[in-house]
Amino acid sequence: MAEEPLTELEAAIDMVINTFFSFARKEVWKDSLSVSEFKDLATQQLPHLLKDAGSLDDKMKSLDVNQDAEVEFNEYWKLIGELAREIQGKILETQRK
Repeated sequence: MAEEPLTELEAAIDMVINTFFSFARKEVWKDSLSVSEFKDLATQQLPHLLKDAGSLDDKMKSLDVNQDAEVEFNEYWKLIGELAREIQGKILETQRK
């Protein structure tokens, strides 16, 4: 039986996951992002949402709940949720105008 194509939402989730792992494997095969991998991901894939390097350092520290200087997948997923809430807020603000 042929595999059914992903829905738009499924494809979006797949893209978020694959993006994390493509950056997490740049230095060493692993399932977390180093500081430099996180900065590369943020500057290349989220340039409009995470704009300056100073805020990237702060964001890395806030995400790294276990303080191991790496962003694990669950910590990355938290970032995606935070960004989604920011976008939602902007959409709601625009709709109210």
